[in-house]
Amino acid sequence: MRQFLSLFILVFFISPAKADFKLVKELAIEVDFFTTDNQSNIYVVKGNELTKFDKTGKELYKYSNKNLGNIDFVDATNMLRVLVYYKNFSQVVFLDNTLSLNTEPVSFDVLGYQQVQLACSSHNSGLWIYDQQNFELLRLSQTYERTQQTGNINLLIHIELQPNYLLEYDNKLYLNNPQTGILVFDIYGTYYKTIPVKNAEKIQAIGDWVYFKSENEVKSYNLKTTEEREFKMPLSLFKNFRLETNTLVIQTDKGISIYTE
Repeated sequence: MRQFLSLFILVFFISPAKADFKLVKELAIEVDFFTTDNQSNIYVVKGNELTKFDKTGKELYKYSNKNLGNIDFVDATNMLRVLVYYKNFSQVVFLDNTLSLNTEPVSFDVLGYQQVQLACSSHNSGLWIYDQQNFELLRLSQTYERTQQTGNINLLIHIELQPNYLLEYDNKLYLNNPQTGILVFDIYGTYYKTIPVKNAEKIQAIGDWVYFKSENEVKSYNLKTTEEREFKMPLSLFKNFRLETNTLVIQTDKGISIYTE
């Protein structure tokens, strides 16, 4: 069933650019950023508050922790273990599908990592972090033991590293470095290749394709064929986007717009 679903998603989103999305709901809310899970639920962040909506725009749950400041990143790859990262406090929490705490906040400083710039979920309830101090990616287990590491990426591929996004998907790890491209590693931390797209924002991987926002366009890059395509959006001006099965979610100046095929 999972293989069929993955194939369906792949076929749907790499087909010729479409303009037949139908607007389902507009949420007139203040948004810093948002993400989605594979059930097309929407996670909206404003300041220190995280709100979960279903794909019809119905509000479901809220979470906030004023003691940790504003939320900097949310990874809902595993909707039963949603990662919430507070960069200023260098702490991460994990929430269940009702946005209730799975664990108490975990401090990267206490774990011995002083300059964690990025974090994302990993398989088997682990997580990846990017350690700016040593310019390396580290994978931590569910009990926060180090299991994998890349070593110094600057020395490995001889680039200036200033990444802004980290994502694990389908046994690959993506590190977006806007100046040079999207670096791809396997789940053991071995460098694979660099996708040669500069100034990419908010990357998302679907099947063999990596989608990204560049200026005010959405494009996709095929890892196997190196083909690059433009994905036509139903709006000309937008801040961010996410694609899930039959669903397109767009962030605008006015809030969140939900479309379906």
